[in-house]
Amino acid sequence: MGETKGRVLLVTSGKELLMEMTPSMAGRGMELVCVPTLKYAADRLAAGDCSTLVVDFGWLSPSERGALLELHKQFPKIQLFTLESVASMAPAVPSPLRRLSWPLPMGFADQARVIAKPVIILADQVLFSTGAVQNAFQQAGVQAESLEYGAELPDFIRRQSEARAASARTQKPRKGWSLLGGSDEPEQEAAPAIGNLVVAQFTGSAAQAGALDAAVRAVAPEAVCYLVSGVDTQRYAMQALREGQPVALPREQAGRIANIMAESAGGGEARLKTRERERILLLDNFKPALTALSQALIGHGYEVTSSMDGAEALRLTTKGSFHLAVVGTAITMAELSGAELAQKMRERDPDMRIIFMVDQYPLKAALQGVSQVVELGLDDAILKPVEASRLIFSVEKALERRFLLLENARLLKETQEQKNQLELVNGFQKKFFATVAHDVKSPLTAILGYSEVLTGKLKAMPSEQRYAANIQTSAKTLNVLISDLVDLAAMESGKLRVEIGTLNLLAVMNDVYERVKIAAASRKLNMTLEVPPVLPPLAGDDARIGQVVQNLCTNAIQYTREGGKITIRAELKADRVEVSVVDTGIGISKEDLPRIWERFFQTKEAMGMRKAGFGLGLKIAREIVQRHGGEMGIESELGVGSRFFFHIPLNGPPPTAGTAAAPPAPPSGLPPAPRPPQQPQPQQHPHLPPQPPQHKN
Repeated sequence: MGETKGRVLLVTSGKELLMEMTPSMAGRGMELVCVPTLKYAADRLAAGDCSTLVVDFGWLSPSERGALLELHKQFPKIQLFTLESVASMAPAVPSPLRRLSWPLPMGFADQARVIAKPVIILADQVLFSTGAVQNAFQQAGVQAESLEYGAELPDFIRRQSEARAASARTQKPRKGWSLLGGSDEPEQEAAPAIGNLVVAQFTGSAAQAGALDAAVRAVAPEAVCYLVSGVDTQRYAMQALREGQPVALPREQAGRIANIMAESAGGGEARLKTRERERILLLDNFKPALTALSQALIGHGYEVTSSMDGAEALRLTTKGSFHLAVVGTAITMAELSGAELAQKMRERDPDMRIIFMVDQYPLKAALQGVSQVVELGLDDAILKPVEASRLIFSVEKALERRFLLLENARLLKETQEQKNQLELVNGFQKKFFATVAHDVKSPLTAILGYSEVLTGKLKAMPSEQRYAANIQTSAKTLNVLISDLVDLAAMESGKLRVEIGTLNLLAVMNDVYERVKIAAASRKLNMTLEVPPVLPPLAGDDARIGQVVQNLCTNAIQYTREGGKITIRAELKADRVEVSVVDTGIGISKEDLPRIWERFFQTKEAMGMRKAGFGLGLKIAREIVQRHGGEMGIESELGVGSRFFFHIPLNGPPPTAGTAAAPPAPPSGLPPAPRPPQQPQPQQHPHLPPQPPQHKN
């Protein structure tokens, strides 16, 4: 059995979630394995084949959801993530306890309004005490029952059910219009309006919430329970994993699972503890409120420093000394108001978040304090007297904002540093290529010249002549490689020479064909040239287009096995001429096709056959074609063959005067053939019927 620490099991019936999660998992070095059913997942868990289970909850039936929770109890060390869409979170869908993030999903309150079964909301202390959840439902026309102690929920639901049943049995004597109707049946008294929605305060753990949900459904099996918290997703997930509980996430946050797992595995615990012990400076001139709020914040896990002295608070404020300051605007320091004191504190530590506590009276001062929040870019303003739950809610949001801002700044800095490093390496690489290319080019030219002279003078000495010929062949191969580096350096600096003149494409293709057919024959390849008898005049660089065609032909020869076939073809289209090289070679896989134009890229199959080369030829060839106003493409199938093609527009750039660029060196082992004289070709309009093509074998 392989390493399971980084293996994640995904249970889903569709491929969308798999495709969405794969990049983030791969980026963290994790393996994502997909199975279609919970049964397959159970078998893999029993075999110890994974460390994390991610389940698309929307695909599970109610019974399967319960089975999943039982499965997690059976394998408690497995990290469990459940993903739900907005549709599967609806109250109409029966399920064990589910978690909702705050604010509630759009339309959820309306769904709760029309549902006939009990809907139980377990709200955290801040959301309940501030009435945020109740108000959200009230705005949708739903009057919720409020219950301060969540532990009383089962008894509360039982009493409501009994009251409803008793009310339904209550009978009233006949009277009024019912008597006129002549009926002898007694009237039934309408049951009192008992709401189906209950919002209960809940301060326990996720495990306790699950137990409470089970107790509620034991009394009312049709009830659906939701745990609603204002805690951010990352902190909630880390807390749940630490407690060994499932992590419920919205479907659209599936991409965050890899990051949560990585933080949980290393460094995340320390970061979470640091955030839980964030340092808060509490500043006010009313001691009883200062004491009560300090105790509430300390009880919530924060490190609190309180003061009634503005000068002392300012002295304590240094860079990083506090994460957040809660400032009563009534406090003064010498001639500084609370707002001015907050400004001084922000100047000393720009990352510090600040919350105002504003006196309600006089009204003008209250309005001024609230408006200063916007003017100074602060986080919140709370009217006194301040409820502890309201302050904690505001503190959590401000600290989360601070964390996200700093995290974004850190990531931006890392990205910029990586960009600078890449630019440095890229610049060094360009300089290296240019230097090596030019420094090697000069002695290589001398080697080529002397080896050619030796080959001619050693005719009477066959062995020595063969050695000189080998030197010349190797030098030619090296010359091709150096020429590619020179072209790459020129291309990336924007100085690649392309001299646009009158292009005789037929002459160029015949020239290349004569050069490469000997090498093709030596490998027992059937090479054919198919061109029309005439082509309209084109604008281009003969040497550079010849370089492109020869590169495609050389690749086809290198990557086609003995007995294969290669066809070089030119075709006249409506507004362009298309040149293609078709082979029956090794082909290219679909995965490698998008990368085929990258510099230095070579497929695995090509690397097994290629004798020499940097993998620059196609990139340079494409650049040359694009400089002619055309484009290059490829059609290929692994193991079948490839078709490389490029086109040159008929209405290309006008011919320009100048010296033609020097033709590139011929490839290894291919001796240069003299160019055939360029014969004047008869003019033909591109829309005239095509003439029969010429074939060469």
